Amino acid sequence: MKRNVLGKTGIEVSPITIGAWQLGGPLFFDGKPDGHPDPGKEDVIRMIHELDDLGVNAIDTAEQYSAGESERRVGEALRDRRDQWVVSTKFGFRVGPNNTREDCSAPETIMPSLEGSLKRLRTDFIDVYLYHCAPEMEWIDDGRAVLEKAREQGKIRSYGISTNNAELIEAMVKHDAVEVVQFASNLLDESSNVWKLCQQNRLGTQVRGVMAQGRLSGKYFQNTPAFRSDDNRSNWCKSEDYSRFAPLADCLPEGMTMAQAAIRWILDHPGAHTICMGAKNIDDYRAAIAAAEYLPLNAELRQKLEQTIEGIR
Repeated sequence: MKRNVLGKTGIEVSPITIGAWQLGGPLFFDGKPDGHPDPGKEDVIRMIHELDDLGVNAIDTAEQYSAGESERRVGEALRDRRDQWVVSTKFGFRVGPNNTREDCSAPETIMPSLEGSLKRLRTDFIDVYLYHCAPEMEWIDDGRAVLEKAREQGKIRSYGISTNNAELIEAMVKHDAVEVVQFASNLLDESSNVWKLCQQNRLGTQVRGVMAQGRLSGKYFQNTPAFRSDDNRSNWCKSEDYSRFAPLADCLPEGMTMAQAAIRWILDHPGAHTICMGAKNIDDYRAAIAAAEYLPLNAELRQKLEQTIEGIR
């Protein structure tokens, strides 16, 4: 699979990144799910190894996912092949005592979070280290100083933020405090302001939310989803009518699935470097890899998709 350079970092990534939120197992805060059903540790490790063989070289996780279990599984999977992978993880959102939610990315929290992630990931360094919880504006300079020190120590290679807040990204750009942005973008909501900022400032892009919580997967065009009680979507998407997106299927050429069209639509963006996929099985990843190898969508198909989206809205 071809590789893309992640902005000005010089780091080369496959166009598909494994999103590891889904791979760690359930997490609950205040009785509400904030994770996903457990696909099984051994199956997760096997899938990561299979994707390595298929040319995927990037994986994204966070200290909060499954209270650290996601990082631990990634670390075990990459134990004997770490030098072949680009690992990104995130700090700021974490699980506190008695399964309480902690949301803080103050400068003094960064190094303890980093050391914890390094231990769970069984590695000496992290390639892309991202704010998961947005910093206060007055923390940006001090946070940058901590991250630069971590880079000088060889513990991280680059840093950035996971957010769709264009105002915050712009502020971090002015303070030279961001190199990579992870953000949600899809056919339903492009987040054009974030794309523009990333392109103007040569920021690396990790695009998440491409399937819009399953709305663009095509799996639920004809079947109402039945999310388990330990799946975060059972809380966030319980009132969603997924069938209203079914007209999108009529736009597709023979042999292309809705999920592949959604992936290709993002990868065709001139500022796209990699998509963080949240799949739990190898078949979905194989389909995503196939989409990454397709030719760009032609103008007629793009227009049909965009016009259909407007009609649905």
